[in-house]
Amino acid sequence: MLGLLNSGVLDFALHSIASTKQGGYFEYKPMYIKQLPIRTIDFSDPTDKTRHDRMVKLVEQMLDLHKQLAEAKEPQTKTVLQRQIETTDRQIDRLVYELYELTEEEIKIVEGS
Repeated sequence: MLGLLNSGVLDFALHSIASTKQGGYFEYKPMYIKQLPIRTIDFSDPTDKTRHDRMVKLVEQMLDLHKQLAEAKEPQTKTVLQRQIETTDRQIDRLVYELYELTEEEIKIVEGS
């Protein structure tokens, strides 16, 4: 769930339905989150199970990278960790594109937002 909620796809969807606050921030209220197209995983489907397991792995990796970044002292280490975070974020987005079966055109719309 964390991977989905932090993906570009659901961020795009939320921005299309949620109210903006002062400064251009979006409200993540339950009334908006309930409207998001959260796809249910079918654990009896090997493809769905594989995607789920991959997402869990990526989210755990992302959480660990952010923890390391918060503890990092050296600028070089921070730069390397930030690049790893960006790469992991892109992997999560690609997995969500696959999960929601987005076309190349739809992906361009999401990424352009």
